[in-house]
Amino acid sequence: MSPPTSRTEILAKLRAQIAEGKPIVGAGAGIGLSAKGIEEGGGDLIIIYNSGRFRMAGRGSLAGLMPYGNANDIVLEMANEILPILKTTPLLAGICATDPFRSLPQFLTTLKSLGIAGVQNFPTVGLIDHDSVFRANLEESGMGYDAEVALIKLAHDMDMLTTPYAFNVDEARRMAEAGADVVVAHMGLTASGGVGAKSGKTLEESVRDVQAIRDAAVEVNKDVIVLCHGGPIAMPEDAEFVLSRTKGVHGFYGASSVERLPVEKAIKATVGEFKGLGFGKHE
Repeated sequence: MSPPTSRTEILAKLRAQIAEGKPIVGAGAGIGLSAKGIEEGGGDLIIIYNSGRFRMAGRGSLAGLMPYGNANDIVLEMANEILPILKTTPLLAGICATDPFRSLPQFLTTLKSLGIAGVQNFPTVGLIDHDSVFRANLEESGMGYDAEVALIKLAHDMDMLTTPYAFNVDEARRMAEAGADVVVAHMGLTASGGVGAKSGKTLEESVRDVQAIRDAAVEVNKDVIVLCHGGPIAMPEDAEFVLSRTKGVHGFYGASSVERLPVEKAIKATVGEFKGLGFGKHE
């Protein structure tokens, strides 16, 4: 058995779940063990991208935006590890849309042939402050968010599932216009844990911003699915806080929340238990 790749069938299953009042849960996997656990836990979508590799190496997710290796090459390596693990859960790939040495149509064709069901825009310039000179220079030199919107349109035209990150109302509209099936309202680098963000939005601010992103996307396409992600939305109770205070948001997408934070806690606790054991003294 291999993971499903039909965009139509995947969307039908997601929408049926929404109609039943069940949240959609998408999850990032940096290693095969994480992917296996996500599938066994009932995750609806699994996404691989380069920061997952760094995250499971004990580094922060923003390592995925740094020049520590080619993001698209890393995704291919991860696909070879994770695809054989999966049986029933669609696998999506995070694509660096501004890669100057990659033909995106050819690359997406390769991913489809491997069994990748869809794409997401990561690494993304959306994590870089709009008001910074660096972000302005990226946009001015053809390495901005426009390229990520074009990636989503290309993947949509190739009948791949698309689940892009949007960081504000304008980006939500643009991604919906490009044909996004799922818009993920990104609230910034995930807080909490050993390498999580220490500054960012509050949960109350996230409720406001997630709702605004959702409303903007739905204005363009009433059928678009919207998930929340990142920032202070780190634990299940955080996601519940946001989902219970927003309208028309269909679930949660987590990466650090799903594989980094649980692993940090479980390993630390287990080692602590072993260290707490007694032993007999023998002369």
